Parts: sequence; C-alpha cells; structure tokens
Amino acid sequence: MRLQRQFSGQIITLDTQNPIGGGGEGRIYSVVQNPSLVAKIYHKPTDEDAHKLTVMFSHPPDAPMGTGHSAIAWPIDLLRTTNNKHQIVGFLMPRVSRAEPIHIFYNPRNRRQQKPLFNYRYLHRTARNLVAAVNALHNSGYAIGDVNESNILVTDTALVTLVDTDSFQVRDPYTLEIYRCPVGKPEFTPPELQGRSFREIDRKPEHDLFGVAVLIFQLLMEGTHPFAGVYKGRGEPPTLEARVKAGHFPYSTKRVPYRPTPLAPDWKILHPSIQQLLIDCFELGHQHPELRPDTRTWLKALRESENSLVTCQKNHQHLYGNHLKYCPWCERTKLLKGRDPFPSREAVRNKQHLEPAVKKRKLLSLAPQKTTVPKKPAPPKPIIITRKMGQYQPLLTPVSIKFKPPSVPIIPLPGGGKGLVGVAQDAIFGSFWGVLCAAAVAGLVLGIIKSSVAVLGGVIMGILWGGFFAIAWQYIIPMGFSTGSLGLTG
Repeated sequence: MRLQRQFSGQIITLDTQNPIGGGGEGRIYSVVQNPSLVAKIYHKPTDEDAHKLTVMFSHPPDAPMGTGHSAIAWPIDLLRTTNNKHQIVGFLMPRVSRAEPIHIFYNPRNRRQQKPLFNYRYLHRTARNLVAAVNALHNSGYAIGDVNESNILVTDTALVTLVDTDSFQVRDPYTLEIYRCPVGKPEFTPPELQGRSFREIDRKPEHDLFGVAVLIFQLLMEGTHPFAGVYKGRGEPPTLEARVKAGHFPYSTKRVPYRPTPLAPDWKILHPSIQQLLIDCFELGHQHPELRPDTRTWLKALRESENSLVTCQKNHQHLYGNHLKYCPWCERTKLLKGRDPFPSREAVRNKQHLEPAVKKRKLLSLAPQKTTVPKKPAPPKPIIITRKMGQYQPLLTPVSIKFKPPSVPIIPLPGGGKGLVGVAQDAIFGSFWGVLCAAAVAGLVLGIIKSSVAVLGGVIMGILWGGFFAIAWQYIIPMGFSTGSLGLTG
C-alpha cells in the first residue's frame, strides 16, 4: 500500500502482507522506508478522525523522553491517499520495540515465567514512569479515558509507553471542541461513571486518576485488583463493577462486607504513604472525585517508597520497605509452596523458577492401623399398619389350626395306648384265649384217643372261636374303644 504523508508530502509504502497488530478500528503496519515507524490505518476513516488527528499533531504533549524511547506513542504525521480525494486514512507513530503489556509484569505467574528478574524496585519504577506519562498528558489538556492494562507497554528496564493514543479525549484549544473517548473497561472506570455511556461524557483528569491508582495497586500488590475480596454478606457476591460503584474497598478504614483475598500480599507491605494515597483515592474520592491524589502527589510518594527499599540477606532479588521488620517475600514464598515471586539469579540460571509448586506427599505410617468393630445392627422396627377409613385390619389374635391325628400304626402299642387298664384287659382276654386253646388241645387228644366225634367237634369250634377273638381284639377293634362298645357281650 502506497500513501502520502500529510505534512511532509513523502510517499511511503506499507507492508500490508505482514500486519503488526490490529483491532476493531484499524490495523497497524510497518513502514518499508523507515523501520522505526509504524502506521495505523482505519477500516472506515471519517472526517472526525481527520480533525482529531490534526489537533493532536499540532499540539503534542511534553512527554518525558529517553534515549530512543517515547513515553507516549503520539502521531507524528497523518497519512492520506495518493488519488485525487486525498482522504486521511491513518497516521504515523513511533515503533515501540522490545516491550510487553503491563500485565505481564504485575501478574506473578507471567512475570516469573517471562520476566523473572523484574524485581520490586522495577515495579516501583514502572509505576513512577506510568504516572509521569499521565502527568504530561494532563498538563497538556488531554485525558486518556480508556485506562487499561492493554494500552500500556513496558520494557525490561521499566520504561513505559502509552499506546492507542488516537482513542484519547482531545480538546481543540482554539475551537474548544471535544473529541470524546467512547470506550472504557469497567474495572478501571471510576464509580461515578459506572454504567454510563462514554459517548455522552467529557472525561476529566480525576477519572483517569482512578484507573491509574488501580494500576499502581496491581503493580505493587502482585496483580491483585484493589476491589477484589471475599464477600461476607448475604446472597450472591456482587460483580467487580458493583463493588467499585458502591466504594467497597476491602482495605478501607470503614466497615465493608469484604475482606482481602487470602492469596493477596499483606496490605502492610506497601509504604505508609502509598497506603494513605490509596485510601484517599478509593475511600475519600468515592464521594468527592476531585479529591483523588493527582499525578504530582503520586510521583512524590512513589519516589519515597522506592528509596526506602532494602535488600533481603537470603535473596538479593527480594526488596521491601524499611518500615517492615522482616522480608515479606520469603514468607510469601512459603505460602505459595516454594514459588518465589522474585526468584534469585541463581534460581533463574538453573531454571528453578519454571518448576511447579512443591506438593506435599502423604507418608506411609508403619504404626498399626486402628481397627473398627462393626456395630451390631439395630433390631428391625415393627411395621405399623395404620387403619384408614373403610380399610380392613386383621385381628391381632392367634390363628386356630385343626390338628389331624396320625393314623393307627400297623403294629399297635401294648395295651392299646390305655396304660395299666389296657394291660389288665389284655391279660384277662389272653388268659381266656389260653384256656380255650388248652381245652381245644385237650379235647383234640381225647378225641384221638377215645375216638369221640363230639369231643373233636367241640375242640374244633373252640379253636375257631379263640382265633376269632384274638384277631378281633388285635385288628378289628379300634384303639380307644372297649368291647362293650362293639356289643361283644354275649
């Protein structure tokens, strides 16, 4: 893509095949003729964009400059098409090299993995350079508006650059026309602007100061958001935006339904002057935004805090305020199970900072284990049947069962089961039968000897009657009946 610089008239070529970055408004490309510059080209350029960029180019802020470093990526020229329309489609700005978004440095995990030697002094210096850049903008009549962690780049030496400057709120010093910032992130938005449309709001320096204080807190408190905390009230925890709007700062001197998160560093690690400014910003400034500490006040306190840092004897990468009696980073390393927030140079050299947290293992005990005696099962509970209207309930009485006596045995017991009476009866009838049998035998002998037919006939009849009585008594007469019952009397 070939474009023309608005004020110098130079024709430049953009490497559109390899865009550097982009977003909803446009894309960023490198300049073939000058690698130290980049160009931002809008997807849908407007006349308002052209007017705003012209004001910015004409009135740059007096930003702090380093050797080959720009604290604010300000437009240095406008770009227009080479056709007859000469439409403004973007602008040129300095390239920011070897820099990362600020959250890489204040997030403990990202810093430990990517910037392990970026210690607490560097974090203080980052905060100071950030405030200095914002101070330059405010002194020139500008407001950032959309303060967030993605629009701030930091180098390994704590140099800061504010980017996405074309989204800043711009005020034309001649016409007094204001080009508003239409966007913003809720976690960096002050309570008085929460839930409101940014397109209808003129931003003020005190609005930026809230977001700057949030970033300072995150830089010095291991990435913790100042309004993050454990909810102690009833119901569901409110959102972060609701906490900001309500002014519920967990470290406040007032009573709030929150307590600091357990993994956040102790509030006391901050220098007393830093603590006071944060309370002034989030507590006093909640009702009176104009009373929030300005950039000059912050610069003084941050300088004082950085100058008070002392070095830990165990780890020279541990720096802490001289108002503390011991190194808080050594204690925090124990709390994090060996993950040092600021690992030593030796640990970084041996890549120990990349190792996961040490997990405690359960040791096997050689002591005999306790045995538990199983409890006896509880007796079953009776099933109680309740009687409903019209429902049959069985009587709780024993059920009678008809007993069928066993059949008479083939071989009867002696006495027919009658005891002594039965035995006596058997003896009488046995004797009677025996006499008959004896008479029959005697008659048989006499009949043979005397040859008397009458005697022989009587003997035979006696034998027959004796056998009949014996069989009748044993098998014909049932047990339990007497001879009288059968009519055997004569």
